[in-house]
Amino acid sequence: MDFFAAQEEAHKRSRRLLAGFGLCVLGVILTVFAVAVQLKPFFFKSQSEDFHELVFGPWWDPQLLGWVAATVGGTILLGSAYKQSQLSGGGSVVARDLGGRLVSPGTSEPSERRLINVVEEMSIASGVPVPQVWILDEEQGINAFAAGTDPANAVIGVTRGCLELLNRSELQGVVAHEFSHILNGDMRLNQRLIGWVFGLIMVATAGRTILYSLRRVRVRSSGNSRNSGGFVAILLASGLTLWIVGSLGTLFARLLQAAFSRQREFLADAAAVQFTREPSGIAGALKKIGAHAEHGVLSNGEAGEARHLFFAASDFLSLGFSTHPPLPERIRRIEPLWDGEMVLPDKRDALSDAVPVPRSVPPPLPQVNNLGFTERIHPAVGAGVRDLLHSQRKRIASESDARAALFGLLMGPDPLLFQDALERLETAFGKDMVEQTLDWSRQIRGWPSVQKIALMDLALPWLRQIGAEGAFRLIELTRVFIDADDHVSSFEFMLQKVIERQVAIGSGLRQPALPRYASLREVRFEVATLLHALAQASGQPESFSAAAEEYGKLAGEPPSAVPGQPVPLEKLAAALDALEAATPAVKSTVLQLAARIVLHDGRVNEDEFELLRAAADAMGAPIPPLSRVSDQDPAHA
Repeated sequence: MDFFAAQEEAHKRSRRLLAGFGLCVLGVILTVFAVAVQLKPFFFKSQSEDFHELVFGPWWDPQLLGWVAATVGGTILLGSAYKQSQLSGGGSVVARDLGGRLVSPGTSEPSERRLINVVEEMSIASGVPVPQVWILDEEQGINAFAAGTDPANAVIGVTRGCLELLNRSELQGVVAHEFSHILNGDMRLNQRLIGWVFGLIMVATAGRTILYSLRRVRVRSSGNSRNSGGFVAILLASGLTLWIVGSLGTLFARLLQAAFSRQREFLADAAAVQFTREPSGIAGALKKIGAHAEHGVLSNGEAGEARHLFFAASDFLSLGFSTHPPLPERIRRIEPLWDGEMVLPDKRDALSDAVPVPRSVPPPLPQVNNLGFTERIHPAVGAGVRDLLHSQRKRIASESDARAALFGLLMGPDPLLFQDALERLETAFGKDMVEQTLDWSRQIRGWPSVQKIALMDLALPWLRQIGAEGAFRLIELTRVFIDADDHVSSFEFMLQKVIERQVAIGSGLRQPALPRYASLREVRFEVATLLHALAQASGQPESFSAAAEEYGKLAGEPPSAVPGQPVPLEKLAAALDALEAATPAVKSTVLQLAARIVLHDGRVNEDEFELLRAAADAMGAPIPPLSRVSDQDPAHA
């Protein structure tokens, strides 16, 4: 399964669903107009029949249509725009609205620690920076969700029932399902869909608000003239109309949710099986949802707008517009020979589960065209790398640890060259931070890239919590450290690109770039810059020729020439910034061309992998590590 192809499909579906949203808005406007035309004679008496009424009939009233379109359509669009703006803050906004609690990455509570471990394993294995983890403490049903506008601000949330009733294998299956939504590009569209749904139900909300306000109007108008009775009647009719017709908007909203979600759930189930290599995990979770008294139902009132986000149906009544396929159908697609029996969840069974995670998994070196395939992802690879870090007593347990680890990764072997940078660090965060940074620098010196990158990924959840101002200060300090020794290594360049994108977007300092480059020709100079830089890092300039030939076949023209050798990192950084705005299909092709150079000689050196990871991360297109994990230490394949 190719998650770049899935991202491109989600990109296309976004346009189709936007058209569907427009039709829903038009349908609500026309319905309100039809009702308003019927009610008009009860409130306004026509003095004479005009030309339009004689020709088109009494139902034709362009002035009334314009008024309805402006008020009803405006209400929907403004409500949708307001919600979209609110959700631009990322998945944490959704999690907070649902009553979630942010889990500290350093938690020691057993069930929470198990959840964090599973998420970290999947993150390292997939090349996705570790998302924030939230728990819906008040929800006893078994459910989970992924939310965000980009992997950089993604969150994974689970209910209390999911945490307490699933064993480790089942929890891993659920988390893998949610990771597939991150990788497949579903999240951005899911966020938009929440905004559209909010806008469509705004009409019903406005109707309810008018009806509630009548209590005060009646009290105040009890001693007034008879005209107040007519005013109350108009309010009552308007409120009832908006509420009833708004309910139609709610049905339209549910139809939109169902139209998008059902097939995507099948896709995510299949991806979860491929990620974990254990069909019984996700199938077991689905069976427990079917037998649990609460199923996956959520009690929070905000869940209706986000019902398409969840692992399982979040309400009992779907009124024929279910966002999820029936549980038996999902289970049989995973286990064709299933006997139809659901499994009653037992807390003792879930908490007693202590299945060891294998550490020795040697993934084969990928082919040029399968960097984005789910077969490249195995959580045991992530578990192996993380366990190696912990075995060396390098565990990030606080925001302070995360900062110190980051600056330690940026320090070279000679501390004297970093005196000015360390003084700036002390001014910003104190002397203890300097000592921590020096300690991290000594401990991790000589580590292979796969461990350093895993350490970076494990630090990111802490660093996304520092806010926009904190992110700006952090990025400025990283630049000071990188410039301290007048040399920028490929690892430092990669780390800078990751921090500048992941922390900036995750903390709200900037928004992800929207796709606007839909063909290779539009980014031909940027692609050529990246390919030249990778050819330099490989030490085999002839590797560029094979990638250039492939580019010519795909684009119908040779790549742009890049004057001067070597490629300055400033030009490479600018090229990657532009490629972030490419469509998923273009990003996939660019990474395939890059892989053709990196894998040209059948091996991957550290400079090659670091630049490849920098390119993928800058484009918001994560790739799994190109490494093998052994019981001793990780080594590049």
